[in-house]
Amino acid sequence: MASFVLILGCAIFIYGQGSKSQTRPDLSGTWAFDHSRSNVGKTSTAYNEIKITHHDPEFRIVRSITVNGGSELKELIYYTDGRGETNPTTIWVSTNPSPKSPRPAQTNSKTMWSGERVVIRSTLRLTQGIHAFEDVIVDEWKLSADGKTLTQTTRHILPPNTAEAIFVPAHRPDDKRVYTLVSK
Repeated sequence: MASFVLILGCAIFIYGQGSKSQTRPDLSGTWAFDHSRSNVGKTSTAYNEIKITHHDPEFRIVRSITVNGGSELKELIYYTDGRGETNPTTIWVSTNPSPKSPRPAQTNSKTMWSGERVVIRSTLRLTQGIHAFEDVIVDEWKLSADGKTLTQTTRHILPPNTAEAIFVPAHRPDDKRVYTLVSK
């Protein structure tokens, strides 16, 4: 009887592990930015094409960004098991477009699955003189049911307004970037 219970328990565990991996989509592919289905303006960071290599838990994105008028290729590596990662900073908040504007070189983040979405949560910390500013950034990546559309939603969670704040956040909608599959 004990052997039967042990075998049954192992079978349930193995079946449960198999079910988890089957419900998680593979986001791998080369994806083209679809401006008509996105809500980001021309001044926002939008990538004409991104390449994702996804072998869970590794989630790797290669994209080109524009920095000070020049194009740079960035490779970002995330781990969906929540271990955390450090990548080059690709999002910053600045009212000063000068190349001397303070920008953090790296961003620390944690990545986890939330249902069928990959969620990357990071904190952007900037200092201006003696003042510090934090912006929590939550990126969600979701694949359509047919596997041909990838949607990235970026939410900025700004600090509450306080009497000593040097920055008063305004309510803004989430950024939505829609990509269509070019090749798998």
